[in-house]
Amino acid sequence: MHQPEYRINDLDFVPSESAIIVMNPDEEAFKHSFSKFEFITSMQVLKKAASKYSIPLIGIRREYRNSRTTEYIMRKQQQKMISLMSPSSFDEEYLRQFRILDLQSSYTVYSEDIFTSDEVARKLDAMNVKSILISGFYTESDVYVSAVEALIHDYFPFVVSDATSTISERVYFEALDLLAQHVEVIDSRDLIRVWGID
Repeated sequence: MHQPEYRINDLDFVPSESAIIVMNPDEEAFKHSFSKFEFITSMQVLKKAASKYSIPLIGIRREYRNSRTTEYIMRKQQQKMISLMSPSSFDEEYLRQFRILDLQSSYTVYSEDIFTSDEVARKLDAMNVKSILISGFYTESDVYVSAVEALIHDYFPFVVSDATSTISERVYFEALDLLAQHVEVIDSRDLIRVWGID
């Protein structure tokens, strides 16, 4: 069966109708990511886009609430930590550059799905957003779930691949591969080309 061809430009993807979501933009998540340099350079592109086109950049931090599944979720998180990359001699410099990005959390959610927060949903609705660029940590959970939920909530989700990361390189690429079957997966070079960011 022949699949119809389309380009990113064909989608409803203009800066004036977009918002940038950064999941878990905190040092602890960054320290656990395997692709620190790529994350920093792509977030610099996203921040330039936000500044140039007055695109809202919304930081969202996920916290665990006390529930019967919290202990289970935390145990799964600890299992992921086994895959942590060995420390690099560049880590301190990367952390310094991450701090310069000055990413802030505007909202707290208690689920990987940002749309479980009425406050976040109302904010996006009030801005007349059509496209959501999703970045941050962690690719296989918060980014993945929120991207798919964005589609369900009638937004065009764009996962900016090099502006998201997680603990394991293998899990990162598996998650992006699955995401690409449901939503748009782009990288910062696409933004530079399509939106003319310099």
